[in-house]
Amino acid sequence: MVKCSECSRDIAEAEALVNTGENGEKRILCQDCFQKLTGVDYKTFAFRKENAKQTLLAVLFCIGATIYAFVEKGVEWGIGGIVLTILVYLFSSKAK
Repeated sequence: MVKCSECSRDIAEAEALVNTGENGEKRILCQDCFQKLTGVDYKTFAFRKENAKQTLLAVLFCIGATIYAFVEKGVEWGIGGIVLTILVYLFSSKAK
């Protein structure tokens, strides 16, 4: 068991969130205090973080495929790859 730095409540180590401040100071927060400080609950925060990682990987893959298309298939396929990359970015970043 650890204590929350904000409300001093005892919480399990598995549920504790470690926050590093701007000055390098580490704080332990419970999920309720995290929501009070950030305005969003932790599950939504974690989902958005994972969604951002998946979007980055999808866009990097599309950029690689676009470069391959330019080199191997020509300008028309490369332009199609650019359009596809833009569409993947727009639709994946809008997912909720």
